Amino acid sequence: MAAVVKKILLSSLGATGSARYKEALGAGGNVLNQVLTNKIWREVARRARSAPTRKAAIAYVTTDEIGLRAGDVLITDASERAVRSGQTDAKLLRKLHGEGVIIYNREGLHSKVALFGKHAVVGSANMSASGLIEASVITDSPVIASGVAAFIEMLSTKHSRLSTARIAELCAIKVIRAGRPKGARKKNPVRQIGKSTWIVSVKELKNDPSERQQKRIDRRNHELNERLGTNEDFGWIQWGKKSRFGRECRAGDTLIQIFQRLDRKRPLVTRSVRVLLRDPEPDHVRFYIQEPAGRCDEVSWSRFQRIMKEADVPWEVTRKSTRKLDPDMAEIIDRKWTRVR
Repeated sequence: MAAVVKKILLSSLGATGSARYKEALGAGGNVLNQVLTNKIWREVARRARSAPTRKAAIAYVTTDEIGLRAGDVLITDASERAVRSGQTDAKLLRKLHGEGVIIYNREGLHSKVALFGKHAVVGSANMSASGLIEASVITDSPVIASGVAAFIEMLSTKHSRLSTARIAELCAIKVIRAGRPKGARKKNPVRQIGKSTWIVSVKELKNDPSERQQKRIDRRNHELNERLGTNEDFGWIQWGKKSRFGRECRAGDTLIQIFQRLDRKRPLVTRSVRVLLRDPEPDHVRFYIQEPAGRCDEVSWSRFQRIMKEADVPWEVTRKSTRKLDPDMAEIIDRKWTRVR
């Protein structure tokens, strides 16, 4: 079994929160939260082009502003009416597809979000020369990045992926720019995305999954890789259905993971773990996760305890803690992560 296997130690406790933590949010730290209103894509491109991957779900695309390349993911409205009206450029899609970009069509898409590395962009700007007054937010908030990652994953379905033949058909459509296209919109297919942060205590399983379970795990891994344009062996967490975490955690949530390996006395703690998929099984729920690539996101148990103390967490965090965090407290802990030694 190649995947790292984890499961619950204890059921979750309650959430906590207090307005007194809001003051600490201004204490500094290497956190990026910027509103962009001028030359938005130029500013975004500075980080996007140097990132290991780029993923975007942008309604209309007529120019490549972020340097998409082989293995990257682009979701756009590539419907016949969007192409015919000139809102999406089929010839650009053909060029990007030929360079290895994975492209999905979502008619009725109105989002303008992108993810590259740990940075996420959420705003109003299409990748086009619209001449409109636009604004976007660029952030390295793990909560926002997890939400954007889950949103892109949900839209990247097998049936919506554009083939070479379909792109060729789109390129043959005569473009008539006549304003906003009319017609009925399809019902929004996107589920609600999580935005919570959890401290989660997990441990490595002693036994491998059953043959039936492993087949399902392999199938879900394949689906995620196909949707996200990746080649990863995603980790997962097996959880009881009746616990609060099992009931409430969903794709888009972010985990601070206390992970106890069988061959170690003390756990390691990792922040910014993204929940990509919640898969209910007959006896439990399996959460498929994506851990960050940076070494600075993983700390020892003793350092994690110091981070909790520096963040002025009012309750004891043990190796068996599982708890939903107040959003302000989650932000404070994330800011303290790289500052506490």
